[in-house]
Amino acid sequence: MKKPDSYLDMNVIIYARVTQFDSATGPCTFRANVSHAQVGKYDYEHNTIFDAGDGLTNCDILDDVVAEDIVKVTATVTGSLTYDTQVGGSTTVPEMQVVKIARL
Repeated sequence: MKKPDSYLDMNVIIYARVTQFDSATGPCTFRANVSHAQVGKYDYEHNTIFDAGDGLTNCDILDDVVAEDIVKVTATVTGSLTYDTQVGGSTTVPEMQVVKIARL
């Protein structure tokens, strides 16, 4: 979480609670709080962005995923992403490409 650009192309298994998956993120990207192990619903601490498929429309792997799901994700670290927040600031988070995902 601290230096995602240092782990480019590394494959990881991570647990997450999907916090945003809507028209603002698009059909192939979601935001989630993550942990290295399965924990209580509100104990996932680290904000992360996940992309799937081509990132735009071809992301069938995410068809069954919705906000508030707890998931186990196999992903490839693609670096860091900086985005604007709703309160007018910006934040930088790890970004990962989904290889496999399962609802828990």
